[in-house]
Amino acid sequence: MKRWIAIILIALMPAAQAGKAAKVTLVVDDVPVVQVLQTLAEQERQNLVVSPDVSGTLSLHLTDVPWKQALQTVVNSAGLVLRQEGNILHVHSQAWQKEHSARQDAERLRLQANLPLENRSISLQYADAAELAKAGEKLLSAKGTIMVDKRTNRMLLRDNRAALAELEKWVSQMDLPVAQVELAAHIVTINEKSLRELGVKWTLADATQAGSVGDVTTLSSDLSVAAATSRVGFNIGRINGRLLDLELSALEQKQQLDIIASPRLLASHLQPASIKQGSEIPYQVSSGESGATSVEFKEAVLGMEVTPTVLQKGRIRLKLHISQNVPGQVLQQADGEVLAIDKQEIETQVEVKSGETLALGGIFFAKK
Repeated sequence: MKRWIAIILIALMPAAQAGKAAKVTLVVDDVPVVQVLQTLAEQERQNLVVSPDVSGTLSLHLTDVPWKQALQTVVNSAGLVLRQEGNILHVHSQAWQKEHSARQDAERLRLQANLPLENRSISLQYADAAELAKAGEKLLSAKGTIMVDKRTNRMLLRDNRAALAELEKWVSQMDLPVAQVELAAHIVTINEKSLRELGVKWTLADATQAGSVGDVTTLSSDLSVAAATSRVGFNIGRINGRLLDLELSALEQKQQLDIIASPRLLASHLQPASIKQGSEIPYQVSSGESGATSVEFKEAVLGMEVTPTVLQKGRIRLKLHISQNVPGQVLQQADGEVLAIDKQEIETQVEVKSGETLALGGIFFAKK
């Protein structure tokens, strides 16, 4: 079988290019990989050690390629591993590399097992010690342990000195204060005319035009409103918060608006928080064929639930659920009377700037 190898090293360069890497043209046809590697090493006068398990032949054609790139191409094409120790290049098979790494890991674990163990106590200011301990177990050595003192919110560590140093560094990066968000809301009943006076004209979202921009009117006063974004059946507008409070108070004095509630809630980043006010209504529930009955309670409350996500650049994403559920009509049934619950709820996810006010559209109805 015909085997040949040709390597041309471009070594004659102008003085201005003397510092650049040499380039080679490499043409080989069914040549042993070891021979190709040795030829490349000789061209650059590099120290090369090829493992005995390296075998196989190679065919390729490279033209005017940097020497390092040519060497790496040969190594990759043959499925080998190249590593450097000082000024010596080592070439091995992937199987040898895996075995070598396994031996190194085993030796490292053996040395760790023989290291003396030390005790360390870490007090946490913000993070929960129990939650942090579960995540920190992955950083322990084979003989390391973590115990939690819930009373003082401390972690008690026992491990070798190197592992303890890594754990302390990791804990200092994780024990940070969680951002908090204060949310103030006004739950109101308002007519359409007064709503327009606030600067927003609500329009129900059309199912065929989801995501379209709602209509916005402008007040003569300095009440800025940004474009409203459609959200599944209702619209959302952004209003200047300070002016909104004044407008709501003025409309309430004119008896054009009823402020049902003004809840305020403080919530932490990614932690749900809720506030409720109301009552639980008992209902008798039958238990199938036995005829036994039990009492279940249903909430008729005014409430707000929020889960904030603090983003960058002063922005906050809010997952909101606002409800106004009140006792309704008494319904006649065969076994007695049952009290209905009238529900009005909004559930949405919005993104706002810190200090910005959102106006969420509720349920529109007409009085006869």
